[in-house]
Amino acid sequence: MTCGDSAAPSATAREVTVETQGTRLAAARAALSSVELRMGADRKATEGPALALDDALVPVLPRGLPRGQVVAVEGSTSLMLALASRASREGAWAAIVGMPNLGVLAASRRGMDLARLALVPYPGAQAPAALGACLDGMDMVMVGQGIALSDADRRRLAARARERGCVMVVAGPWSGAHVALTVERVRWRGLGAGEGRLRERDVTVAVAGRSAGSVRRVVVTLDVDDQQVRSGGVARQAAVGDSVVGDRALGTGAA
Repeated sequence: MTCGDSAAPSATAREVTVETQGTRLAAARAALSSVELRMGADRKATEGPALALDDALVPVLPRGLPRGQVVAVEGSTSLMLALASRASREGAWAAIVGMPNLGVLAASRRGMDLARLALVPYPGAQAPAALGACLDGMDMVMVGQGIALSDADRRRLAARARERGCVMVVAGPWSGAHVALTVERVRWRGLGAGEGRLRERDVTVAVAGRSAGSVRRVVVTLDVDDQQVRSGGVARQAAVGDSVVGDRALGTGAA
């Protein structure tokens, strides 16, 4: 579903470019109204369990995705989608705001339910209002790094997510995030001696909590064929200083 459709979500999502500030805000509100008819907008942060993760990601966030919290992800849009995948399959509503390069194909290949997905690729100057509307009606909102938000906007949005019981998964650093996940390196596997193809990758994720005294590092195995976290994928604690042939350092961008 695209924030712009006032009708019920269809089996497929469609991206649109919202041309004016007024229609951007109206689109977000229309999407919210559609969602409220199905799930209600009076949820509190303490209601309902944390959003579940695929088994391979449990070592990264053992408690799942607690409602009302902000999770910052640096270095991988793939990891952002992986975090949302299981919850989406199990019926959670999600919105992707300010990520125009992330389309429905990528979301579908990650296992997300397109019938419960809203897209706001270009929120423009109305980004704070559009995000606020989505936070009111969604279980999870993914936020692109390029959105222009002031520090005050970020504080208000974090408070709103807490009040409404919505999980915010944001690309890039976010001051005050409950958890920060940083993809530090990727090791590709599958090639033999000059033949074969890349089949899977080990992604090293640094996990830092707001109240944690140290950074944990976890290696998660992602399958390349279907672009999803492999069921039963390997996850292990990575010792500081691990050296693996084939690793590449990551700054920003998708992994």
